[in-house]
Amino acid sequence: MDYVAIGISAKTTAMPTQYSIPVIHPPFELLKRSSGIFHFIAASVILINGIHHFQIHHPAKIICYCQLLLAADIYLVVFFGAGFLADTPGMNCIFRLIELLTILGIGILLISDQHILLGWVHFLLSAGYGLLLYREYRIIHSEAVDIKPTGITIPDFLSDAEISWYDIKSVIPRYHSIFIETLRNRKIYFQLRTNLKIEELQQIDEFCRQHQQNG
Repeated sequence: MDYVAIGISAKTTAMPTQYSIPVIHPPFELLKRSSGIFHFIAASVILINGIHHFQIHHPAKIICYCQLLLAADIYLVVFFGAGFLADTPGMNCIFRLIELLTILGIGILLISDQHILLGWVHFLLSAGYGLLLYREYRIIHSEAVDIKPTGITIPDFLSDAEISWYDIKSVIPRYHSIFIETLRNRKIYFQLRTNLKIEELQQIDEFCRQHQQNG
């Protein structure tokens, strides 16, 4: 199957059977901009827990030292490496995984010390960070509108949604955006990350017209 990621892969001589157009998804962009805040919250939770264990003279001091060191590392990344995390989403996911596992471990430690309520609060917090990790990981792989013979796949926060050609009223690709309207009067608009070239725009428009007629 021929597959074209617009603006990324090379041109093909035959008309592709699928297009993937990188788009600017507002909720995804908001999550990216908020990434540093969530890292800061995780570092603060880890730091407070480490200081607390020092104050109560917890026997497992190595755990306290590790928590303080990890919190310091995350603070350094937040204040001096925010651009680095934005440019390397894979590394951002690694830090998010570390935060998730650390907060989960804190919850287990608190419950073992008979702090049941605080332990469950940390479990819920770790679950929230698990959701963040899942979405940030998916952003890396699904921040695009896929136009296929079966329909159009739209990126969404939890899972991508596919709209069949039978449900599509119109598709209007432009150099800098794409507009989709369904038969249920749902209007979907995305700005493109890279402007389309003339031949790309013509191919996509022809592809959409062909499948709308067949649909």
